[in-house]
Amino acid sequence: MRHYVSRHAVGAAPATILTTRVQTERRDEVSGKDRGMRKGKTYTLAAVLLVAIVAMVAFAVGCGGSSSSSSTSPSASSAAATGTPMEIATKVLGHAPTGLAATIVNKGTVLVANDANYPPQSSVDQATGKLVGFDVDVANQMGKLLGLTVDFKNPAWETIPAGLQQGKYDVSIGSMTITPERQKVLAFTDPYYYTSGQVFVKKGGTQITGVKDLYGKTVGVGAATTYYDYLKKYPQIKVKTYTTDADAFPDLANGNLDFVMTAGPTGQQAILSGQPFEFSGKPLYYEDLAFALKQGEADWLSLLNYTVQTMHKDGSLTAMSKKWYNGMDLTVKQ
Repeated sequence: MRHYVSRHAVGAAPATILTTRVQTERRDEVSGKDRGMRKGKTYTLAAVLLVAIVAMVAFAVGCGGSSSSSSTSPSASSAAATGTPMEIATKVLGHAPTGLAATIVNKGTVLVANDANYPPQSSVDQATGKLVGFDVDVANQMGKLLGLTVDFKNPAWETIPAGLQQGKYDVSIGSMTITPERQKVLAFTDPYYYTSGQVFVKKGGTQITGVKDLYGKTVGVGAATTYYDYLKKYPQIKVKTYTTDADAFPDLANGNLDFVMTAGPTGQQAILSGQPFEFSGKPLYYEDLAFALKQGEADWLSLLNYTVQTMHKDGSLTAMSKKWYNGMDLTVKQ
């Protein structure tokens, strides 16, 4: 691939808070009556009653506060995602954003790099001319949570890391795998989904049982992908690179390739679109995919992680995965 997932139930807390408030009001009313009935008593007794009332109110407030904080996921996130981009960022971070984060929220637009020829993650809808796909929906939801307008850029995949470092793009939301090599030059968010490194063959072709079955064969992969890195560790395999993974499939169909290696969902999409391919064996490995950004931008990374965590918690990532990956929830690590 472009080399927490528990959703907590909410809705109980508001009822708890309401009950606590009602109880507090009733306690105040009773206390008021007690004070009226005890007029003429000693000041010492009045002071004791006052302390008791304050204690009951404090206890009620404490209970209400505890219920509220225990149901943070969607409700807290929704509250944070209101106001201007600067107001949202300041609330999420706990301070005014600095660095790249400040630049982005001040202009109100985020530049997102992804691949326009990588369905179902992202591709151009031929009927509408619009960019669509899982990564497109994820990027748009990220923008919504931060109050930002999303401006998509579609550079060649292998140029994205350098483009991030040079400030051409603010973030890559394009199914980039976290690797040690990439972590030397880029920062990554928490994973937003997980996928497999899968081999595909022309329908009726060889079913592999492991990587050794690829020895002596020609395998097509996207340039600068984790699939390329993986296969190049085996000099016995002939590796042919393409601008993007999807560009390898025509050569597989016409017999110029023995296999194609890509993400499981990408090959599955090709099959579902009517192309004559099938899975060849089990996945060779699994990988974590994340947003990528330039290093040294702590506030921007925190804001992006906030959106990833929010989408995990509120179920929107799961919904988007099922929409684009034929009912599969790839946001849960298998």
